[in-house]
Amino acid sequence: MIRRSRTKEPEVTVAVQKQAVRQVAAVSVDADLVARLPEDGRRGEVHSVHEHVINLRTPDGLLCCLASAVLDDAPRTIRVDAAAWPALRWHRGDTVRFGPGPVLRPAPGGVDVVLAGAERRQPPATDLSAVGPDRLRAAAAVIAGLLPMPAERSPFEAAAAEVLGRRTAGLAAVIRHHDRDSAAVTPAVSAAATALVGLGAGLTPSGDDVLTGLAVVAAADEGRLGAVRAGIVRALTAGAPLEERTTAVGAAMLTEAAAGRARWRIHDLLTTIATTAPGGPELRAAVLAVRAIGHTSGTDVLEGVRLGLLAAADLTPDLKEYR
Repeated sequence: MIRRSRTKEPEVTVAVQKQAVRQVAAVSVDADLVARLPEDGRRGEVHSVHEHVINLRTPDGLLCCLASAVLDDAPRTIRVDAAAWPALRWHRGDTVRFGPGPVLRPAPGGVDVVLAGAERRQPPATDLSAVGPDRLRAAAAVIAGLLPMPAERSPFEAAAAEVLGRRTAGLAAVIRHHDRDSAAVTPAVSAAATALVGLGAGLTPSGDDVLTGLAVVAAADEGRLGAVRAGIVRALTAGAPLEERTTAVGAAMLTEAAAGRARWRIHDLLTTIATTAPGGPELRAAVLAVRAIGHTSGTDVLEGVRLGLLAAADLTPDLKEYR
């Protein structure tokens, strides 16, 4: 007598369902990235794979990424619904075909990502130019109060943190000791910012994270921080290619930050600073959202934002009225 086991049937069904998944629809995509992605079938490759992010290199050399929707929107980013994310079993070094059409096709047997119906998004624009110095300093104080206490560090980590703190303080001093109209600001900021590029370990070194926070604030307050922004841009574009001085992900992040573009939650923080009272719960929540980025990246970004806010407060013209 042959006995048939019913316990195997659900497993077969699941396997069939998994095999049936051949396409995943992106839910949102950076609008600027869409214009830069080829759709003619040329090939790129998977640069690196992480828990919620798959970094891709386009045929033109642009680094961009797929991300699970558990993360917020960001420059050069295509977001995929979190429930569908496990289906993307892409691996480092896999070939990716860009097109034909708005679709990413991995090596044979992989799951395509279709961009056609994805929402095109841009980071929210924020203008800090009308925010007065007292309010900027109050927001900077809130950020300082929410920065975590340093955890126990290895000797190497302690030494790296000391260098980061010293060079960040040097950049702050350069900004503070020059009038905003002085011709010396831009080259001095450039030299101090260059010393931070690539400083630290990880996908985005701490020095890059600090510069990202500062650059986004400077882009939102060109009136007071235009020379500071120009100095950061010079630091990133002069000399050796940026990817030779930091990680590929750090270089992509810095390039976008210099253009005033960063993860959406960083822009949300600046919007909150511009539109709500510093003592309210909204600012605290926005700061904590940024602090949650990565292991220490959010904390370093906040240090850069704080530096930018204090710089804008110090460089406020005496005769201009602010809210």
